[in-house]
Amino acid sequence: MITGMVGCGEDDPVWELYPGGKQTVIQNEISGISFTFYLMNEEGKPATVFNEGENFYFYFSIKNNSGKNYYYNAYECAYITDFFRVFNSIRMDYGKSYNVLPMPDLGETGYPFNNGDTYTFKIPWMHSEVALCEGEDFSYQSVLRDELKKGTYYTDFIHMFKFNGNETKDVEMSLVFKINFKIQ
Repeated sequence: MITGMVGCGEDDPVWELYPGGKQTVIQNEISGISFTFYLMNEEGKPATVFNEGENFYFYFSIKNNSGKNYYYNAYECAYITDFFRVFNSIRMDYGKSYNVLPMPDLGETGYPFNNGDTYTFKIPWMHSEVALCEGEDFSYQSVLRDELKKGTYYTDFIHMFKFNGNETKDVEMSLVFKINFKIQ
């Protein structure tokens, strides 16, 4: 299922969701690599519309369904400037709800991404305190954020994903993800 895929001027697909639309999850697969991105409400359900004062969570996962083994450092996603960053409709930057912790340099072979492996990031917008946290396969330091007021917002990022072949050809793809959402 390709959701809102349009050209970005180049060959990069843009996968986009809109508030109130039928789709609340971006879930696509290219070359056997599955990407899932959505926001979820406090009940853990994917959503693009939230009530004022309600916390929400960012969820992003990458799964290897290719039948091949690769090397891939998924932690690099956390370093993307706009990964899980929030903007309003006029591009006012509300920031991120996390700070990245230093990543050890293990070299390419330190990050196996074998067939069936999944990397998952899950982070809330609002934290109750500043602390070191676990967001599924991702460790980070929380940042205190205020609840978002009524309005329209979005979160988006672009990334060049490079899966280095273990015994197979490398796979590279540049993808753009965008979730438009509403606080009512």
